Amino acid sequence: MIENLSEEKPRSLLERIIQKRGLSLESLETGIEALPDEALLANIEKGATRIKKAMYDNEPLVIFGHDDPDGITSTYILYQFFNACGFQNHKYFIPNRNVEPYGIQDSLVDFVKKGNYHLVITVDNGIASFEGVEKLNEIGCETLITDHHLIQSDKLPNANTIINPHLPYSKYPYKMLAGVGVVLMLIRFLGRELEYDITPDYYFWTAVGSIADRVPMTEVNRIIVRYAFQHWKEINNDTIEFLLPYYGPTETYTDIYALIQYLVRLLSNGREENGENAALRFLIKTNGEKEELFYQLESLKNQSETELAKVYNFLDTLTTGFEGNAFIYLDDEGIIPYHLLGAAASYIAGKFAVPTLIMKLHKSEIVCEGRCAEGFNLVEAFTACKEHLKQYGGHAKAAGFSLTPEKYDSFLECFHQYLDENSPESFTNPKIEPDAVVSLEEFNEENWFSLELLLPYGEGNPEPCFLIKDTTLMDLQSKFQVDINGFNFPEDAKGDVLVSWTSPQVLKLLSFTETSSIA
Repeated sequence: MIENLSEEKPRSLLERIIQKRGLSLESLETGIEALPDEALLANIEKGATRIKKAMYDNEPLVIFGHDDPDGITSTYILYQFFNACGFQNHKYFIPNRNVEPYGIQDSLVDFVKKGNYHLVITVDNGIASFEGVEKLNEIGCETLITDHHLIQSDKLPNANTIINPHLPYSKYPYKMLAGVGVVLMLIRFLGRELEYDITPDYYFWTAVGSIADRVPMTEVNRIIVRYAFQHWKEINNDTIEFLLPYYGPTETYTDIYALIQYLVRLLSNGREENGENAALRFLIKTNGEKEELFYQLESLKNQSETELAKVYNFLDTLTTGFEGNAFIYLDDEGIIPYHLLGAAASYIAGKFAVPTLIMKLHKSEIVCEGRCAEGFNLVEAFTACKEHLKQYGGHAKAAGFSLTPEKYDSFLECFHQYLDENSPESFTNPKIEPDAVVSLEEFNEENWFSLELLLPYGEGNPEPCFLIKDTTLMDLQSKFQVDINGFNFPEDAKGDVLVSWTSPQVLKLLSFTETSSIA
């Protein structure tokens, strides 16, 4: 433990980063006791009361999720909570984005009608399912929405209950929960009501979904992930027990963080039809089927990563010489798979720091995934152009929509007008400021493990970067593996190098400024 950050004595690498970022040890060590009271979430008491009624009356209910890792983990922890409480009259339904649009569609309505379900609980979706909720109402099924996506200011679905931190009257102070974070707060509230202990397993899977959804790793989200780290050895979970022999040691926080990132990639696959999902079944099953599902998901993960590498190469070629205040691309050649639209948009938005829309024709509609950096709000932009859209929703920096092909040109005209009126003067990649000026000797084991206090990294808490002054590629390679990261770093050049420290023996080059030649 660091006692103080006095300027009068040499400061450790961790101390310098803490001071540079305006942090404190107290804030980094904040524990679960500092979580806001989940009762502050609007409508959570009403929602819990409706769920308890379903449990006491043994009403059949459906958890309606989403097919990304946030939606899968959201569904899983609520499904397991019901099991743990002794309630068995619940099913799940996971839509497949390759088959049908986002949100409540006719496939769920038909499933509910056929099974005579009385209640649908949405997780990580539902806030934009206006027509879907009405269809459920018409067949006598109530809907309880838990979601974290931004709310359209002019209307809400006609659901029995809506739990969303973005509701304007919600008093919960932290708005940037993932979908699984909202579900965790509901489970914590129900746990108190039912006198059921919420074990570290729930926090671990919430950490997986939160990191997958790239919510800020600050405040509540950070506390949840750190709690999973701190209580790792107390986790009693069939899936974790199954994975460890395949995955390897998890002795440090860095190891656990890497396992979470692996699970994000693994659970991103497994889409099936008729409400099934192989990733969710992998989490739920406890018999020999788990191994079969694991190998299936591993194969799909490897296939997806190969596809993604091809997409990135294509985008690099496509954007050669790109300049502009937005990047808009309609994939009419079918190069980008539908399920990778979001990843493609994230790649371009990260590379050029401009609002990015990647679209393609899918099931007779044009679907879009949008991404952007700070300074622009995609949901507000889509709201301004909503007359041209069939459906839209999401977050300020990650949102999507669908439209009919005949509305494409009018939408583009509207979107470009919005850009002209609302964009910052210029979109440029912000200059990366180093967290510390360091010597090569400071990249040692003691400092590596001290920096684990900063984990998890993400928005609001980026991975540290370091400036090494007046060095050469030969100097770096004499002590470390060096990821050149596409930069031109001549062997005979000396200069100032900005790096990230990606593992104890690996440095990744972020920038190079030549100061002299050693030739």
